[in-house]
Amino acid sequence: MEHNFEKLKEHILPLSNATDFHHAKNEWKLVGVEINEDWDNCPCGQSIKELCYIENQLNNQKTYVGNVCINKFIGIDTGNLFAGLKRIAKDDLANANEDLIIHAYKLGYIFEKEYSFLMDTKNKRKLSEKQLAWKQKINNRIINQTVVRAK
Repeated sequence: MEHNFEKLKEHILPLSNATDFHHAKNEWKLVGVEINEDWDNCPCGQSIKELCYIENQLNNQKTYVGNVCINKFIGIDTGNLFAGLKRIAKDDLANANEDLIIHAYKLGYIFEKEYSFLMDTKNKRKLSEKQLAWKQKINNRIINQTVVRAK
């Protein structure tokens, strides 16, 4: 099945205060992401495993869309975000990438000191035992906060 932008518009407009899609898209922001083991469906009709939860800032309506539609709809490229999430979900000692670190910080999953630590060490291969333990603790919190089912 193909991404059907008209179907996405039909889904988003009733949840928005604006009556036209161009203005409606400014009401929404990304509030979470999830990687599903099972297939789900984006409102556009595409089968998805990567869900992007969005919330309307004016009326608190919530829904989710796939990562292609979040890019078309709000202009957010979540490809790197999901790649970073998959990396640390597979190995909690792996380095989170910049997109995932920023996302986790914006949503309050990590604190400022943790944000600075992850940004400083994101390209480093050798960390002390203490640094590794801290990174693992932070990564597990990001995984638990991000991958939980937010439905």
